[in-house]
Amino acid sequence: MGKGQVVTNIIPDFLIKRWVGLKGKIVDAPFMPICRSQIDISFTCDSLKLAERMPGFHWMTGYGDYMKEIGYACKKLGIQWEDLTA
Repeated sequence: MGKGQVVTNIIPDFLIKRWVGLKGKIVDAPFMPICRSQIDISFTCDSLKLAERMPGFHWMTGYGDYMKEIGYACKKLGIQWEDLTA
């Protein structure tokens, strides 16, 4: 996972009712014996707001900026979407 790569991060809840998302950028890809996919990302939203709004503890991350497309898909599926990047 390349440093500088823009990524879309989705934090789903466990009931598939509300997803929180934010755009970020990979700043490091360390190797630690805890998880298969390991990246450090930078983001522009407020860290406290992110912690308060996070509905779950697993993140889904994809290469590129797909915030608009995910918001559209969530609306069609009846999932509440909260974009913390905006």
